[in-house]
Amino acid sequence: MLKQLIEDRIVTLHCIETPFQQQVYKMHNCIKVLGIDAKSLIIENEEIVTGYIVDKSIFFKSLQFGQTNIICTDGVNKAIVQLFVRPSGEIVVEVEPYIGNAEIVLVYYRTILADTAIAIDLKGALKYYLVAHQMMNAEDSIVEVHYQSMHPNVLKDSHAGNFILGCHADGSEISKAEEYALANRLATLKFSKIVIQQQGVKKIIALKMLLTFMVTNHVFVSSEEISDRLSEIKIKRERYHLVPV
Repeated sequence: MLKQLIEDRIVTLHCIETPFQQQVYKMHNCIKVLGIDAKSLIIENEEIVTGYIVDKSIFFKSLQFGQTNIICTDGVNKAIVQLFVRPSGEIVVEVEPYIGNAEIVLVYYRTILADTAIAIDLKGALKYYLVAHQMMNAEDSIVEVHYQSMHPNVLKDSHAGNFILGCHADGSEISKAEEYALANRLATLKFSKIVIQQQGVKKIIALKMLLTFMVTNHVFVSSEEISDRLSEIKIKRERYHLVPV
């Protein structure tokens, strides 16, 4: 509680010279972003933000500084939008999509610099997926990744063939030493191509598909643990199911 109050105070001090102005944030209402086509919204704190759906878009308008959750539902399944309004009125959102039957790629942490730091192993996670689907061999290496992120607050679009980290939930930048802030977060990536190196020769995998990356809080993992974690995800999917009234 004290930590949250201090963090809120720091954010407020950064924006103290910027008067609050109501701003409107537009978000795509589609399966690529939410995992569903939302029909209705449930806003937990309507004093923070108001929202409405128009065609294939969802609009949020900031009312005051703070944060709240919004449930987006199609009447059966739901996605969660975590929304943060800065003191300036700027809106930052992070989506926890309904994962349904999405392809899940689990991302684990690995230690670096003699156990003095940790990093999320995005290339390792992608390689595990590609090897499991016989798109590359275990001895091959990934050289480049090219994708568009549906959830840029978690993972941004690729740049120069590399994975790019996103932000904290309030939109502030994540440093290399703060990668743990991505734990238990989801990002759907739309890949256009992946370049691998096979026996010294570069080859292109034209992987034009959506993959949902789930960052776990595990540091070391075996093949058996990956299978166990996938089973946990299936159970979690059932919890997202809403019973129609």
